[in-house]
Amino acid sequence: MRLPPFSLPPLTLALAFTLVSPPAFSQEKVDQLDTIDVSNTDNNEPSSRMIQVKNDIIQTEVITPKKIQKKQAANLAQAIEDEPGVKVSTECSMCGVKRIMLNGLKGEHTTLMINGVPNSSIVESFYGFDAIPMAGVTSIEISRGAGASLIASEAIGGVINVVTDKPRQNKLTVDVSRGNQEYHKYQLSGTQVSSDQKTAMAISAQSDYIDQYDQDSNDVNESPSLSNQGMSAQVWHQLDNGDNLDVRIEDQNSEVFGGPMIGSDLASSESDARTQETGSSPGFIDDNVNNNPSVTSSAKDFLENIESTKQSYTAKWRHDVNPDLQTRATASYVDSSMDAIYEGTTYQADQDIFYIDLRGDYFVNDQHALTFGSDYKLDTMRSESTGGLHPADDSYDMTTQGFYLRDIWTPAHNLEISAALRLDQISVDFVDQDKTFDETMVAPRLHVQYDHNFNWTSRLSAGRGYRVPLQFFEADHGILDDGFGVDVDKLEQSNSARYALTYTGADTLFETSYSWTSVDHLTYIDMDNYSRPTLVNSDETGTVQHADIMMTHQLTGHWSIGASLEGFIYDKAYRDTFGVIPIEERLKLMADYEGHGWEANFTVTAVGERQYEDYAGAAYDSHYDGANGVDSKGDHSPAYFTADVRLAKEINKNWEVYGGINNLFDYTQTSEGDSPLFYDGASAGSEDWDVGHIWGPLRGRLVYAGVKASF
Repeated sequence: MRLPPFSLPPLTLALAFTLVSPPAFSQEKVDQLDTIDVSNTDNNEPSSRMIQVKNDIIQTEVITPKKIQKKQAANLAQAIEDEPGVKVSTECSMCGVKRIMLNGLKGEHTTLMINGVPNSSIVESFYGFDAIPMAGVTSIEISRGAGASLIASEAIGGVINVVTDKPRQNKLTVDVSRGNQEYHKYQLSGTQVSSDQKTAMAISAQSDYIDQYDQDSNDVNESPSLSNQGMSAQVWHQLDNGDNLDVRIEDQNSEVFGGPMIGSDLASSESDARTQETGSSPGFIDDNVNNNPSVTSSAKDFLENIESTKQSYTAKWRHDVNPDLQTRATASYVDSSMDAIYEGTTYQADQDIFYIDLRGDYFVNDQHALTFGSDYKLDTMRSESTGGLHPADDSYDMTTQGFYLRDIWTPAHNLEISAALRLDQISVDFVDQDKTFDETMVAPRLHVQYDHNFNWTSRLSAGRGYRVPLQFFEADHGILDDGFGVDVDKLEQSNSARYALTYTGADTLFETSYSWTSVDHLTYIDMDNYSRPTLVNSDETGTVQHADIMMTHQLTGHWSIGASLEGFIYDKAYRDTFGVIPIEERLKLMADYEGHGWEANFTVTAVGERQYEDYAGAAYDSHYDGANGVDSKGDHSPAYFTADVRLAKEINKNWEVYGGINNLFDYTQTSEGDSPLFYDGASAGSEDWDVGHIWGPLRGRLVYAGVKASF
């Protein structure tokens, strides 16, 4: 199944417009001037909604707490997986690194925000989506396309915003579940509101774990173990009628342990695997990745063990100067660290991000509202590595200073136009490589919402985005023995446009959209023209297109159904930058039941086949099970589907029990006889194996059960 090619020229003239907002402005509306915003999510929203669209000029899909529960999602990666336009791409079978793709664009083109603050780190974009806990999260907002946020200037692919909303009542929730694969998820969240309603507090804590998975029993996992612990506390306080303060602190710890199976002949324990020496000639028996490692291999030859931590502190102060002018100050500090073992190489990194944003919102009249402000980010990363032929050499200092202006204009009751302009000065110093670059970027954004009638709404957006190419991790996780070099001298720059048509009825919700994005100066790793692998800019422009259609319908008072169909098209320039093959077509079907204290959900997700020859960068057509060109892995990946089911019963207003099965039919690409391990090229030797032949699920059936208590 292939969609026909699309073509859409850049909307250059549209990008020049200036911007505006809704007719009746209020203090509540002031808080919603961020394009990706902290919004109230109605927890009573029927869970039968397959999709939920935020009432905003920006096309924004919202994942509610009920939807997170239906997925049994412990972390952000699981919560957003297979949402419209979203692909959680696993790019290493040993360490399980995740990349979040929006509208088909690679993971480095996605911006993560927490409560509207863009302070995530590079390391977080690889391992952090698996570490962000869902305890205490009130919604996840996904806005696809460049220019999706006024303050997230680097959002080429789009923005994912994790929201923890201000509580309105005292509440304590405990959720405990366990399953096979040594799985557990323990969550606690509580809220407290003062009697005068001027102070509110929320706390949350979570611990979750899942064990290694080795379906072909060759003593090397297809999916690593993952252990997370996270805690957060947030306080909102109304100082007086015109001043509000919001302070949040969080602490996260995560460990990925992948490669050698613990308890196998390779390693008796995790500490045993870490302390072993590398083997004299690592590989597999008979040079075939489906077999066990050879006797000349050790656990260390396959070990990928990543420990990461994150502490963040965020404060927001909102001040109402008068009914027409509001100011807001946001400051945050994030300290992220990583301590990793990649086979025989170690890598430690510490990243500090300081961010400050000062803005004003001014209501000119009933038709115009202005937002103006400035933000500053200081991002420093220091690293060291041992065990390779050369050090990592990827430390850097980066500063960005931005200025922005937005006008929201409502010329008619059914038409809203928002136009914004950002000016950014970016300075980067690659301190280990004696290389710097400075660049000034102008990024216009346009958004239009037109209500055809009570049910039908059109949204058009166009914008320019950019991304600062900083680190080897952005293109290839892990540190190669040869170290890495930097020879980038340009920012990646994008132009994009998206149109969405939405129908909202009493029983039916329908949405269809089309997006187009072109990216100039794409970065990639040049392995041929330098003495060591080097991060460089491409001279080509890559283009990605995405189209989708989705619908949910309430059949009866208890039953609802839904479906979505998506297609992704990548031109050759963009395809050649992929290291792991992306999806091209995806179909999703859903059925929900709610009633008499019961909730049930059944979801099927199908992915179409892909031709390996279309992805020269991933080079799947040169992947082999055996060395020296023996046992080719074929020329295409098969079409497949997976299914999830969940059943919950409300015992009373305080207690609920539930159970479910993810990947009901236990489908993995390994069960199809296609290991994610491979030999690269027909001339590969016994030691030239790799870990990224990935096109389908790598973890089999998860059966779980739990109990949830709310007081």
